[in-house]
Amino acid sequence: MRENVEPPSTEAAAFFDEMADKYDEIWELPWYAWLFARLHTLIFQNIIRPYAPQTVLDVGCGTGFQSFLYAAFRARVVGIDASPQMVRIAQEKAAQFPAERGRLLTIPALFPFIRPYNRWIQEHIDSGRPEEYFSPVFAVADARRLPFLDETFDHVNCCGSILSLVPEYPLVLAEIARVLKPGGTLFLEAEGRWNGDLLWTLADALAGGRQYGMPWEQARAMVRPSFSAPVTVDYPFEHASLRLTLFTRRGLWRDLQRVGLKVLRNWTIHSLTNVIPSPLLHRKDVPGGILWLFRVLAWAEKRIPLPLPGCSLAFVAQKASALDEGNSGKASQ
Repeated sequence: MRENVEPPSTEAAAFFDEMADKYDEIWELPWYAWLFARLHTLIFQNIIRPYAPQTVLDVGCGTGFQSFLYAAFRARVVGIDASPQMVRIAQEKAAQFPAERGRLLTIPALFPFIRPYNRWIQEHIDSGRPEEYFSPVFAVADARRLPFLDETFDHVNCCGSILSLVPEYPLVLAEIARVLKPGGTLFLEAEGRWNGDLLWTLADALAGGRQYGMPWEQARAMVRPSFSAPVTVDYPFEHASLRLTLFTRRGLWRDLQRVGLKVLRNWTIHSLTNVIPSPLLHRKDVPGGILWLFRVLAWAEKRIPLPLPGCSLAFVAQKASALDEGNSGKASQ
């Protein structure tokens, strides 16, 4: 690790410090239960199974949702976050790993669309012996200046909208590219600009902003050109607000290319399911009719072959290897 690292940004860190002890409860809400079940399935199918990374950096690890997923498949994982309290929770959970790896990764919600995910997790991680696993290591650090040497990790994970929470997000992408080994992979999730919630927010703002809490002028700014550019909003969240950058697929694709990361695949999450306004799904007591509709939409969303506009953008990208660079040089001669 590097010495004399600058202190992390404090605004988002303080927000998550305050909610750290209750953060894991979001697993029980339909919106987040579907998000994490989908993310973890995509990570397994597109990173763990084909690449089996041995060294993983989890940028913005929170309480370790993805850190424990990679560790459950025998990777050595380092998780970093700007929130000391989130890191504290992750460290407490790490003391229970690997003995409790099934409990740390299954989603406690009883929704029908979660049951296949929980069965899949149990089937894939129950066969190994405890001595085959390495408990993740967690530390407080700034994603804008990662405290690691160049080309340290086989894979970097960056989920939980971390990129959206850091105004200087190009620095985060550049740091991720720097610490990746040649040929290393990235799994990235960020907040999407174009989705159903945008329409719901505009309609709500016209009606006084009672559900989304966003005034009309700010809501209208979300649809201004350019079409592919990110926008920054103050997004209401419970009793506070967070400044979020909302990305487009095309714009984020270009941002990844600028730092030498080639996009291999991309998806959206909460595309069809966002026919339902998200505030209705940020609660445990969702009415039965809405939950039934959500189940149907989640089933359909999983099977859509093309990424539709959605609330979360997910990317798999790869850093060029020395062989790739050599072949590129020959082709240009």
